[in-house]
Amino acid sequence: MNRRDFIKALLAGGAGTLFNRIQAHHLTSILPKSRILPPVQVNTFSSEIIMNSRRSYHGGYSGPLSDQILANVLWAASKAPMIGTNRIIYAARSDNVYYYDPVLHDIIFHLAGNHMSEANAAFEVGVASDLAEDAGTALHYAHLTATSFWTDTNGQPSCCPKESARTNANNTWSPAMSIQIANCYGLMGTVSGVTSQCVAISSNGSLPTPSTDGPVLLENALDELRYGNQFLPDELSLEQLSQIAWASYGNTPHTTSNNRAGITAASAVANYYLTGRIYIVRPEGVERYHIRQPSGQPTTRDHRIERVTDGDQRPQLRSAVPRIPQTAPGYFVYCAATADRWQLIEAGYCAAGALLQATSMDLQGHFTADFTSAERTAITNALGIPSADLPLVIFSGGQELVGIGERETDNVESLAVFPNPFHQRTQVKYTLNSPTHVDLSVYDVSGSRVKTLVNKKQATGNFAVIWNGTDTYGRRLPQGNYYFVLKTGLKQQRMKITKIT
Repeated sequence: MNRRDFIKALLAGGAGTLFNRIQAHHLTSILPKSRILPPVQVNTFSSEIIMNSRRSYHGGYSGPLSDQILANVLWAASKAPMIGTNRIIYAARSDNVYYYDPVLHDIIFHLAGNHMSEANAAFEVGVASDLAEDAGTALHYAHLTATSFWTDTNGQPSCCPKESARTNANNTWSPAMSIQIANCYGLMGTVSGVTSQCVAISSNGSLPTPSTDGPVLLENALDELRYGNQFLPDELSLEQLSQIAWASYGNTPHTTSNNRAGITAASAVANYYLTGRIYIVRPEGVERYHIRQPSGQPTTRDHRIERVTDGDQRPQLRSAVPRIPQTAPGYFVYCAATADRWQLIEAGYCAAGALLQATSMDLQGHFTADFTSAERTAITNALGIPSADLPLVIFSGGQELVGIGERETDNVESLAVFPNPFHQRTQVKYTLNSPTHVDLSVYDVSGSRVKTLVNKKQATGNFAVIWNGTDTYGRRLPQGNYYFVLKTGLKQQRMKITKIT
């Protein structure tokens, strides 16, 4: 079995043990006023076929949806790597408004009563975040996961991101910070169904036809998202670039309600703000990705690239924005005419699709966003693209740089915290049995990272880190429950701690 086949087999078989651990954790760690969610269900469809089948249904909902669907949707939203610094995922049901605890995989009571915007919706999910593009990444996965439950074309779960739902959520849910976007979910009498029909065909042969089905199941890919900033120098093939471009923003078989050719990402009123403004940066040059025929009509479909700048512009791009991964072999620059909220959300959808596809191809990806005006100017100058195209998100992709066997082994031999509960300070101790990159952070019960304690590669040995109960800005945090989360490679361990007065 080659390395790629081994990783696929690992993905296909690894999710069940994770979900069993989650289920076992429920029995001992339920918080007051929580509603126990079922373990995440792995469905039968690949990442690609779900991206190819996804579409928005604006209304016509009827009937409830199961807690299983809600569990998968919330879990999927939480799997998106955070671009910003804070994210809270809310769920409104007919009984109450909750927020999702990704550590416990539970929904926690937030506000009493039915505060949904749609009378016939089963539930609504809103993401409060400091960055709109971050909310886009989370709710793109939440949208795809609902589609993964389709088993027929009748009586299936449906989803639609809605501005009306977002406005209602901000006005009635009492969120801790602004909700950037909200998805409505409900039972739809008729849906288009899951299909692998490929309509993303290049009109000039500049891009290979993408695959619309694959071997990695959607939930397994989400469980093992390959997110990191260290890459091998191996160049991406044209086939790989074509696949990522399509997963980000490529054509799918459905037609929107206003008769436009649908794509893998949702868009407000099918405006498709990023059309003709996505750039691929590789050694051969900078290329514009097109999803429409040269006429530009939104009813047409295409899958082609157009050379904008000859030669390797990656060094210039890296100098323009030093905070992007400096060793990535390929970059996707998602731009729009303005940097308004809906455009940023759409760019987040693109980045999420790119990461999902990269993971499904045994690649790694990384997001960079929240650019300043100076950075946007530097990017456009470095790439030779029109100044009217404002960079919103850069996706970096390539082969992950890891040590031999790092993906498959557990680097943490032990993890302990003392004292717990604590008042002024507590100490977390851990032992590494091999060198690895360590991310040790503190999260609150809403799943927001409040402080990063370690973020670097460490050698084999024993380590101890003190936390004094403050956040990133040195402010003392209130009493309550928090979590140490220790990530090494693709492994993750959590430990609940309690701060008392």
